[in-house]
Amino acid sequence: MQRIISWNVASVRSRMPVLEKFLLKFQPDICFLQEIKATEENFPFMDFKRMGYSSVISGQKAYNGVAFLSKIPLTEILCDLPEAPQSDPTQARFIQARLPNQTIIICVYVPNGAPPMNDPTDISRLKFKIEWLNALTKHVQTLLAQGEKIILGGDFNVIEKDTDVYNAKSFEGSSLIVPPVREAFEKLNKLGLKNVIRLFNPQEHTYSFWDFQMGAWPRNLGILLDFFFVSPEFLERVKSATIYRDVRGWNKTSDHAPIGMDLSDV
Repeated sequence: MQRIISWNVASVRSRMPVLEKFLLKFQPDICFLQEIKATEENFPFMDFKRMGYSSVISGQKAYNGVAFLSKIPLTEILCDLPEAPQSDPTQARFIQARLPNQTIIICVYVPNGAPPMNDPTDISRLKFKIEWLNALTKHVQTLLAQGEKIILGGDFNVIEKDTDVYNAKSFEGSSLIVPPVREAFEKLNKLGLKNVIRLFNPQEHTYSFWDFQMGAWPRNLGILLDFFFVSPEFLERVKSATIYRDVRGWNKTSDHAPIGMDLSDV
């Protein structure tokens, strides 16, 4: 059995105690991390190595950043999403690698797209988000056309359905839910990959994120933002796909719960 986890940790250095607790308890073979907020210089490579994980990252100081922690050898590391829109500074939101069985794994942290607080009419970040999602879709489409097997996971920052949030009306006009964002996400969904988090958790109002504000966690004011997509040929190997909801209640944890899936070896 192979276990793959994805988690927006909201700063890897701040979450090391809870990350170590989680990794030792659930023993994933591969962990996708988002929003690591670290660079090569200050990422805790040695801490993860002591737990049996090699690390590869696409980092950015104080913001964004994605990584793989893996007990399995990774090759062909790609840290730049092909044809992604340009930003200043460059945003670290994508990392890709190949497993020994030739599967390509992709970890993403999709832009939020919310306007700057000092200018709520500025839609440049929303435009960047849509263009970034379109670039991701094009890249995945190219890989599929080449016959590649894919596992894509991460924080997609999209409220795909009204029932993926505690109160959809309160998010009207939000960059998470506006029609152009949903349409861009739908294009990704239509490529034929299987959203195993949704398949294994079909009930409405299933969440993976609870804000630190408003007492969101104890009041269950959640949003479903985190997903795993797999190539159709993987589907029969996926034995479970889980949102580790209880981890959101741990001390000094992230505002996201980890998600994971267990795959049979053959």
